[in-house]
Amino acid sequence: MKAMKKKADKLAISGSKSHHNAATGKPPGHAAECGLKVLAVVATARKKGIVASLAAHVLKGAEKVGAETEMINLYDYDLLYCRGCWACETKKRCVLGDDFGEIFKKVLEADILVLAAPVYWSNVPGIMKTFFDRQCGLAINHGDGKMVFGRRVPLGFEPRDSVAGKKILLIAACTAPWPFNILLDESRGAIRAMKNYTRKIKGTIAGKIVYTDTRFANMEGKRKRYEKKAYALGFRVARSGVQK
Repeated sequence: MKAMKKKADKLAISGSKSHHNAATGKPPGHAAECGLKVLAVVATARKKGIVASLAAHVLKGAEKVGAETEMINLYDYDLLYCRGCWACETKKRCVLGDDFGEIFKKVLEADILVLAAPVYWSNVPGIMKTFFDRQCGLAINHGDGKMVFGRRVPLGFEPRDSVAGKKILLIAACTAPWPFNILLDESRGAIRAMKNYTRKIKGTIAGKIVYTDTRFANMEGKRKRYEKKAYALGFRVARSGVQK
Protein backbone atom coordinates (compact mmCIF):
# COMPACT_ATOMS: atom_id res chain seq x y z
CA MET A 1 0.00 0.00 0.00
CA LYS A 2 2.83 2.40 0.90
CA ALA A 3 4.60 1.59 -2.37
CA MET A 4 1.42 2.39 -4.29
CA LYS A 5 1.08 5.72 -2.42
CA LYS A 6 4.66 6.69 -3.28
CA LYS A 7 4.02 5.84 -6.92
CA ALA A 8 0.87 7.96 -6.86
CA ASP A 9 2.81 10.91 -5.49
CA LYS A 10 5.44 10.54 -8.19
CA LEU A 11 2.90 10.41 -11.01
CA ALA A 12 0.82 13.25 -9.63
CA ILE A 13 3.71 15.72 -9.57
CA SER A 14 5.59 16.79 -12.66
CA GLY A 15 8.07 19.54 -13.33
CA SER A 16 9.92 19.44 -9.97
CA LYS A 17 13.29 17.79 -9.61
CA SER A 18 14.54 18.53 -6.10
CA HIS A 19 13.46 19.37 -2.55
CA HIS A 20 13.99 22.71 -0.83
CA ASN A 21 13.05 23.91 2.63
CA ALA A 22 9.79 25.90 2.38
CA ALA A 23 10.30 27.73 5.69
CA THR A 24 11.35 31.14 4.39
CA GLY A 25 9.21 33.05 6.87
CA LYS A 26 7.98 35.38 4.11
CA PRO A 27 4.32 35.93 3.18
CA PRO A 28 3.17 34.84 -0.32
CA GLY A 29 4.08 38.11 -2.02
CA HIS A 30 7.13 40.36 -1.80
CA ALA A 31 9.21 42.79 -3.85
CA ALA A 32 11.49 41.69 -6.67
CA GLU A 33 15.26 41.47 -6.54
CA CYS A 34 15.74 40.01 -10.02
CA GLY A 35 12.99 41.66 -12.09
CA LEU A 36 10.93 38.47 -12.44
CA LYS A 37 7.24 38.61 -11.50
CA VAL A 38 5.24 35.54 -10.49
CA LEU A 39 1.47 35.75 -10.02
CA ALA A 40 -0.61 32.99 -8.43
CA VAL A 41 -4.29 33.06 -9.41
CA VAL A 42 -6.15 30.95 -6.86
CA ALA A 43 -9.78 29.86 -7.16
CA THR A 44 -10.74 28.39 -3.80
CA ALA A 45 -12.94 29.56 -0.95
CA ARG A 46 -10.74 27.60 1.47
CA LYS A 47 -8.02 30.15 1.98
CA LYS A 48 -6.04 27.89 4.29
CA GLY A 49 -6.70 24.75 2.31
CA ILE A 50 -4.46 22.55 0.20
CA VAL A 51 -4.74 24.52 -3.06
CA ALA A 52 -3.88 27.86 -1.43
CA SER A 53 -1.03 26.28 0.54
CA LEU A 54 0.55 24.68 -2.53
CA ALA A 55 0.34 27.97 -4.44
CA ALA A 56 1.93 29.81 -1.51
CA HIS A 57 4.81 27.34 -1.41
CA VAL A 58 5.41 27.76 -5.15
CA LEU A 59 5.72 31.50 -4.52
CA LYS A 60 8.09 30.95 -1.61
CA GLY A 61 10.35 28.94 -3.90
CA ALA A 62 10.29 31.75 -6.48
CA GLU A 63 11.04 34.32 -3.77
CA LYS A 64 14.20 32.41 -2.88
CA VAL A 65 15.51 33.27 -6.34
CA GLY A 66 14.59 36.93 -5.83
CA ALA A 67 11.35 37.03 -7.81
CA GLU A 68 8.51 39.42 -7.02
CA THR A 69 5.46 37.37 -6.10
CA GLU A 70 1.79 37.94 -5.47
CA MET A 71 -1.17 35.70 -4.77
CA ILE A 72 -4.72 36.74 -5.62
CA ASN A 73 -7.83 34.76 -4.72
CA LEU A 74 -10.61 35.22 -7.26
CA TYR A 75 -13.18 34.90 -4.48
CA ASP A 76 -11.94 38.22 -3.08
CA TYR A 77 -13.02 40.10 -6.22
CA ASP A 78 -16.27 41.19 -7.81
CA LEU A 79 -16.13 39.12 -10.97
CA LEU A 80 -19.14 39.03 -13.30
CA TYR A 81 -19.83 36.43 -15.97
CA CYS A 82 -18.61 37.15 -19.49
CA ARG A 83 -21.43 38.18 -21.85
CA GLY A 84 -19.61 37.27 -25.04
CA CYS A 85 -20.10 40.74 -26.53
CA TRP A 86 -16.46 40.98 -27.70
CA ALA A 87 -16.51 44.75 -27.08
CA CYS A 88 -13.17 44.30 -25.29
CA GLU A 89 -11.50 43.29 -28.56
CA THR A 90 -11.88 46.80 -29.99
CA LYS A 91 -12.13 48.88 -26.80
CA LYS A 92 -9.08 47.14 -25.21
CA ARG A 93 -11.00 46.99 -21.93
CA CYS A 94 -14.00 45.14 -20.56
CA VAL A 95 -17.23 47.16 -20.49
CA LEU A 96 -18.50 45.39 -17.36
CA GLY A 97 -18.01 47.52 -14.27
CA ASP A 98 -16.32 45.07 -11.90
CA ASP A 99 -12.82 44.18 -10.67
CA PHE A 100 -11.63 42.26 -13.72
CA GLY A 101 -9.56 45.15 -15.05
CA GLU A 102 -7.50 45.11 -11.85
CA ILE A 103 -6.99 41.35 -12.13
CA PHE A 104 -6.02 41.39 -15.81
CA LYS A 105 -3.50 44.17 -15.23
CA LYS A 106 -1.70 41.84 -12.82
CA VAL A 107 -1.80 39.06 -15.42
CA LEU A 108 -0.18 41.31 -18.02
CA GLU A 109 2.61 42.30 -15.62
CA ALA A 110 3.47 38.71 -14.66
CA ASP A 111 6.20 36.66 -16.31
CA ILE A 112 4.99 33.43 -14.72
CA LEU A 113 1.40 32.50 -13.85
CA VAL A 114 0.38 29.91 -11.28
CA LEU A 115 -3.15 28.62 -11.87
CA ALA A 116 -4.45 26.86 -8.77
CA ALA A 117 -7.92 25.38 -8.24
CA PRO A 118 -9.80 22.49 -6.67
CA VAL A 119 -11.68 20.08 -8.90
CA TYR A 120 -15.44 20.65 -9.17
CA TRP A 121 -17.39 18.13 -11.25
CA SER A 122 -14.30 17.08 -13.20
CA ASN A 123 -13.46 20.68 -14.04
CA VAL A 124 -12.21 23.96 -12.59
CA PRO A 125 -14.60 25.96 -10.37
CA GLY A 126 -16.90 28.34 -12.17
CA ILE A 127 -15.00 31.40 -10.98
CA MET A 128 -11.78 30.13 -12.62
CA LYS A 129 -13.67 29.48 -15.83
CA THR A 130 -15.02 33.05 -15.62
CA PHE A 131 -11.42 34.26 -15.23
CA PHE A 132 -10.63 32.51 -18.52
CA ASP A 133 -13.81 33.69 -20.27
CA ARG A 134 -13.32 37.34 -19.40
CA GLN A 135 -10.00 37.42 -21.25
CA CYS A 136 -11.61 36.60 -24.61
CA GLY A 137 -10.97 39.83 -26.53
CA LEU A 138 -8.19 41.06 -24.24
CA ALA A 139 -5.83 38.08 -24.37
CA ILE A 140 -6.76 36.88 -27.86
CA ASN A 141 -8.23 38.36 -31.03
CA HIS A 142 -9.55 37.15 -34.34
CA GLY A 143 -6.35 38.03 -36.15
CA ASP A 144 -6.23 38.14 -39.93
CA GLY A 145 -8.15 34.92 -40.41
CA LYS A 146 -7.11 31.92 -42.50
CA MET A 147 -7.00 31.21 -46.22
CA VAL A 148 -9.64 28.63 -47.19
CA PHE A 149 -10.06 27.73 -50.88
CA GLY A 150 -8.40 30.96 -51.90
CA ARG A 151 -10.52 33.16 -49.63
CA ARG A 152 -9.60 34.71 -46.27
CA VAL A 153 -12.06 33.46 -43.67
CA PRO A 154 -12.26 34.79 -40.07
CA LEU A 155 -11.34 31.50 -38.40
CA GLY A 156 -9.30 30.91 -35.27
CA PHE A 157 -7.75 33.25 -32.77
CA GLU A 158 -4.32 34.66 -32.09
CA PRO A 159 -2.94 35.65 -28.67
CA ARG A 160 -2.07 39.27 -28.14
CA ASP A 161 1.63 39.99 -27.69
CA SER A 162 0.95 41.31 -24.18
CA VAL A 163 0.02 37.82 -22.92
CA ALA A 164 1.67 35.43 -25.37
CA GLY A 165 4.48 33.17 -24.24
CA LYS A 166 4.04 33.21 -20.48
CA LYS A 167 5.18 30.29 -18.37
CA ILE A 168 2.28 28.59 -16.59
CA LEU A 169 2.30 26.33 -13.53
CA LEU A 170 -0.80 24.24 -12.84
CA ILE A 171 -2.13 23.13 -9.45
CA ALA A 172 -5.25 21.03 -8.89
CA ALA A 173 -6.65 19.07 -5.95
CA CYS A 174 -9.44 16.49 -5.91
CA THR A 175 -11.08 14.04 -3.52
CA ALA A 176 -10.68 11.08 -5.89
CA PRO A 177 -7.66 8.92 -4.98
CA TRP A 178 -5.03 7.89 -7.51
CA PRO A 179 -5.49 6.29 -10.03
CA PHE A 180 -9.25 6.98 -10.07
CA ASN A 181 -8.62 10.72 -10.54
CA ILE A 182 -7.33 9.68 -13.98
CA LEU A 183 -9.57 6.70 -14.75
CA LEU A 184 -12.75 8.63 -13.85
CA ASP A 185 -11.52 11.79 -15.59
CA GLU A 186 -11.68 13.84 -12.37
CA SER A 187 -8.50 15.92 -12.10
CA ARG A 188 -7.85 15.52 -15.81
CA GLY A 189 -10.83 17.73 -16.63
CA ALA A 190 -9.53 20.60 -14.50
CA ILE A 191 -6.01 20.26 -15.85
CA ARG A 192 -7.42 20.13 -19.38
CA ALA A 193 -9.22 23.46 -18.88
CA MET A 194 -6.00 25.07 -17.64
CA LYS A 195 -4.04 23.58 -20.53
CA ASN A 196 -6.59 24.95 -23.02
CA TYR A 197 -6.11 28.44 -21.61
CA THR A 198 -2.34 28.02 -21.83
CA ARG A 199 -2.56 26.81 -25.41
CA LYS A 200 -4.75 29.70 -26.53
CA ILE A 201 -2.28 32.28 -25.25
CA LYS A 202 0.62 30.19 -26.60
CA GLY A 203 2.05 29.83 -23.15
CA THR A 204 4.36 27.10 -21.89
CA ILE A 205 3.41 24.69 -19.13
CA ALA A 206 6.45 24.66 -16.88
CA GLY A 207 5.10 22.16 -14.34
CA LYS A 208 2.02 20.85 -12.59
CA ILE A 209 0.97 19.41 -9.25
CA VAL A 210 -2.13 17.26 -8.81
CA TYR A 211 -3.05 16.52 -5.19
CA THR A 212 -5.37 13.54 -4.95
CA ASP A 213 -7.43 12.00 -2.14
CA THR A 214 -7.90 15.28 -0.26
CA ARG A 215 -10.14 13.70 2.37
CA PHE A 216 -6.99 12.14 3.80
CA ALA A 217 -4.81 15.15 3.07
CA ASN A 218 -2.35 14.74 5.94
CA MET A 219 -1.98 10.96 5.96
CA GLU A 220 1.67 9.90 6.32
CA GLY A 221 2.86 13.48 5.99
CA LYS A 222 1.52 13.72 2.44
CA ARG A 223 0.66 17.42 2.61
CA LYS A 224 4.17 18.37 3.75
CA ARG A 225 5.72 16.30 0.96
CA TYR A 226 3.62 18.09 -1.63
CA GLU A 227 4.40 21.49 -0.13
CA LYS A 228 8.11 20.74 -0.47
CA LYS A 229 7.54 19.70 -4.07
CA ALA A 230 5.64 22.94 -4.71
CA TYR A 231 8.48 24.98 -3.21
CA ALA A 232 11.02 23.13 -5.37
CA LEU A 233 8.92 23.70 -8.48
CA GLY A 234 8.65 27.44 -7.83
CA PHE A 235 12.36 27.68 -7.16
CA ARG A 236 13.36 25.80 -10.31
CA VAL A 237 11.02 27.58 -12.72
CA ALA A 238 11.85 31.03 -11.35
CA ARG A 239 15.57 30.28 -11.47
CA SER A 240 15.31 29.21 -15.11
CA GLY A 241 13.54 32.51 -15.86
CA VAL A 242 16.26 34.53 -14.12
CA GLN A 243 19.08 32.69 -15.91
CA LYS A 244 17.59 33.67 -19.28
